[in-house]
Amino acid sequence: MAIERLQKIIADRGFSSRRKAEEYITAGLVKVDGVTVTELGSKFEDNVRITIENRVLEIDKSAKKYIVFFKPRGVITTMKDPLGRKCVGDYFKKMDERVFPVGRLDYDVSGVLIMTNDGDFANHVAHPRYNFHKTYQALIKGEVKSFQIKQLKTGVIIEDDYLAKAIDAKIANYSKELNETIITMVLNEGHKHHVKNMIAAAGMELVKLQRTMVEDITIEGLKPGMYREFKAHEVKKFYGKIKSHKEIK
Repeated sequence: MAIERLQKIIADRGFSSRRKAEEYITAGLVKVDGVTVTELGSKFEDNVRITIENRVLEIDKSAKKYIVFFKPRGVITTMKDPLGRKCVGDYFKKMDERVFPVGRLDYDVSGVLIMTNDGDFANHVAHPRYNFHKTYQALIKGEVKSFQIKQLKTGVIIEDDYLAKAIDAKIANYSKELNETIITMVLNEGHKHHVKNMIAAAGMELVKLQRTMVEDITIEGLKPGMYREFKAHEVKKFYGKIKSHKEIK
């Protein structure tokens, strides 16, 4: 038995990412051996009885799952929705293992969404410190100018006076006939509406947005609503990147 932080135990049992587990804890939804715990620094033996909203979290003995899902537009990034809206969880009801999304995509954004039951993996991939690159393709109304692309790379101020920078940005195509431009952006972070806010701050009008890649994981060969499991070499590559950043630290 090991002593771990409560949010890590929850993530290790495949219930949610560590960040989402922290939200459950601070909301007073988590009980350990029948006692509600709200302090994030709380540590326990990793075999304690945990319930979240009266659901018992079994000690995870299942195989780890790593999935790339082509999230359609018009779908919220949750496993269930009390309002009955279409959500990511609707596509995984027949899967024996419980999986959850790594990060999120907005309701009107489509593309690559990684799903897993490996909480530690999810925490590392979602955290900017580990520098996992996310590539987006945006359809912009009108002609995008080179100075606007430069702004995305040098940094734009978005909400809360945050300076947001793209690792890379470029114009992929401009249609004079349609008066539309396609741009690509690469980021290693993604707060709420992050990409949309950056585009707006650079003076562009967004029409449509899709996440096309996370590292070199793409939606190639998938239709919206479809998914596939990671190949062994893909999992190995992701964990290799996590390990290398830990060693540098």
